[in-house]
Amino acid sequence: MNDRDLYNGFKEIVKRNLPKMLVSYNLDSYNKFVLEGVQKIIDEIGIIPLDENKKLLLWKVEFGGPILKEADGYDREITPMEARIRDLNYTCALYINVVPVVNDVHQEPAKIKLCDFPIMLKSILDPTRNLNKEELIKIGEDPYDPGGYFIINGTEKIIVGVEEVANNRMVITKEEKKNIEMARINSEKNQYIQRHMIERKDRILYMNFSNLRNVPMIVVLRALGLETDKQLIEAISDNQRMEEEVLTNIYEFEEIKTKKDALTYLERFVKGMGKETPQERVQNLLNNFLLHHIGTEEKDQIVKANYLSHVANRLIKVGLGMQKGEDIDHLANKRIRLAGYFLDILLRSLLLGKNGLSSRIRYNYQRLTKRKKTPAIQALFESNYVSKRIISALATGMWVGGRVGVAQRLDRINYVRRLSNMRAVISTLSSSQEHLEARELHGTHWGKYCAQETPEGVHIGLRKHLANMVTISKGLNDKENKKVLDFIANKL
Repeated sequence: MNDRDLYNGFKEIVKRNLPKMLVSYNLDSYNKFVLEGVQKIIDEIGIIPLDENKKLLLWKVEFGGPILKEADGYDREITPMEARIRDLNYTCALYINVVPVVNDVHQEPAKIKLCDFPIMLKSILDPTRNLNKEELIKIGEDPYDPGGYFIINGTEKIIVGVEEVANNRMVITKEEKKNIEMARINSEKNQYIQRHMIERKDRILYMNFSNLRNVPMIVVLRALGLETDKQLIEAISDNQRMEEEVLTNIYEFEEIKTKKDALTYLERFVKGMGKETPQERVQNLLNNFLLHHIGTEEKDQIVKANYLSHVANRLIKVGLGMQKGEDIDHLANKRIRLAGYFLDILLRSLLLGKNGLSSRIRYNYQRLTKRKKTPAIQALFESNYVSKRIISALATGMWVGGRVGVAQRLDRINYVRRLSNMRAVISTLSSSQEHLEARELHGTHWGKYCAQETPEGVHIGLRKHLANMVTISKGLNDKENKKVLDFIANKL
């Protein structure tokens, strides 16, 4: 083999693998959701009770191949190019193995279709990922196509990366103009995010979370179990200057002396909310909305109190100049959300939401049994209901929580533009507002974001593009995080 042959061979390897490397993080995110995320959602549903004697046990999920059901009822395999030409969806069937349980006796399991699941090209669900160059050309595919996008109604759609403040992380900043110290905490568990804001104004600490606004933090700490002044001072302060700051907060609300007093005080903020009494509503907020990533049981309240005491300690130190505030625009305080994350949110809202899978199955069961019919299990699962909403979200880009522009049309002006479009990262900040600091280049962008590629006009600085050689790490789950922390603790 001569030098020319070696060069051509190397060139072919680069042409086939470099584009895949540029979008590999999106494929990894999607594949992780397919392998772990879907099953986790089904496991959270677990058992669906139908009546006193019957229930459904949801078991293992399975994925089929990209199948097209023709008008005559005949099923056959579909290729991505056919989906483009005929304005179809490139999807596969998502199945659940369901075990009916009658009088605590497990019946024969059934394989039920849950929905049509969108296939990301070149992912583990796409058969074309294993085809060679000649086979790809034969079915009309570009052998150098990196994948990482969907085909919805014949249109190529991508889920754009979104830059957000990191979840479950305390970020302390100082607003010099307003002379306010502020702590932001996005408490996240199972993709549900509850935003917390803690401010120090005129030496007094206030909290904002859920429906509670400008609640004195010292009152919340008493409600969580730090009842006495001594407990509050020991939990928050570690020197004489800080002790004076804590005492200032205590004296400001000196009429609140016990946990009962604190709970009664908080009831003022929640009157007239639903069918719950104010007492029940306060306990619900403290357990299920306040720092719910730490825990949602009553026994977790003291852990939340200790965590908030640490936040108060940091805020006071920043206010007294004993520590520096953090930079909210530092990339260490940011995370990029990818396709797997957004599909997880979407499927959770459809299966675990207010009108989710369990409630719809129970409704269908009651409706059919009232007609004195014995319903088939497949009749209880409305696969079209879930499928249409997934396809609609990808087609329109309108996502759960009022987000817009999550899914966008893939720009195919040229090959380089396509890769650039797939490596775009957008900010959640509104383009109609200034956000001057967020739009500027930051020192931590060096080597991670392109310093030049951003649109002009209102979107400048809010739509960025990853640098050429950058990829995005997969992150760790809770078990892996605990393993790392235990290892570090043992070494210390």
